[in-house]
Amino acid sequence: MNHIKELEGKKILLLSGGWSAEREVSIRSGAAVSESLDRLSLEYTHLDLTSEKEARNISDEFDLAFIALHGRGGEDGFIQEILESKNILYTGSNSQSCKTSLNKIEAKKIWRELLLPTPDFVEIINVGNPNMKLTPHLSGEEDITALDKTFVVKPANEGSSFGISIVRPGKGSLEASMKQASKFDSSILVEAFVEGRELTVSILGDEVFHPIHIKPSGDFYDFDSKYADQGTEYIKADVEGSKLEEIKDFAWHAFSSLGCNHWGRVDFIEDREGNFQIIEVNTVPGLTETSLFPKAASYAGLSFDDMVIKVLYLSCK
Repeated sequence: MNHIKELEGKKILLLSGGWSAEREVSIRSGAAVSESLDRLSLEYTHLDLTSEKEARNISDEFDLAFIALHGRGGEDGFIQEILESKNILYTGSNSQSCKTSLNKIEAKKIWRELLLPTPDFVEIINVGNPNMKLTPHLSGEEDITALDKTFVVKPANEGSSFGISIVRPGKGSLEASMKQASKFDSSILVEAFVEGRELTVSILGDEVFHPIHIKPSGDFYDFDSKYADQGTEYIKADVEGSKLEEIKDFAWHAFSSLGCNHWGRVDFIEDREGNFQIIEVNTVPGLTETSLFPKAASYAGLSFDDMVIKVLYLSCK
């Protein structure tokens, strides 16, 4: 198998679990990678992290770490900074890129500056405090109600759709949704809802994979649709020709503009007019049996084990 020789003899550390809201998902990702490393006959140590203290006490004897930690602790630069301080190579993007990517607000500001397409939004910091600050990032009138009649409310720094809700006319309230999102973060994002289909594009090294069309069983691709509900469908998107090149180009620029590299995933909405809108970047995509990254890799002829080897190999370059 390509690149496996370069990994033989290296002391590999597999990190999963963590203490974020995505702990259970991370455990499943870690189990899938562990099974792959067993099949590949690579020696490794699997550590289920449960606290920041435990993470700080990681031994510096390892050569290379496979990060399968999702959300806070794994995608916000925390574990990356620890591994950097111990001179341990690791999979995925560097600490600063992870920090920027997990913060949906900061990522969207960068995309706006580069004229990359992303929905209008309002950033709200210090939610519920007397010093609460509201900053619109809109194309037109600077008023939160100018976003549209339907909003998506999200915590700025969280993954797996935790704390996300959609507020429609006569259904749900902006205040209640903000309160729910603030349980996960003191900074929240109120984003214009884009009616359309959900697409995701995975990146591995220099290769941008074919998009996957996500047809959630619920209103949107929430936690249950991702990990619990079997009704969600994942389909190789019917995007071809110039439109395929366009979404791949947007994905690459959305990813690389945040300083990301090696592997990750970019989520989009394609609106009713066929325009692509960048929603977010994932620097440690899920690796469970229902995850999108392995599915996209399979479209390119890569098995799960091929993918694991490539992710590990890229971290050594």
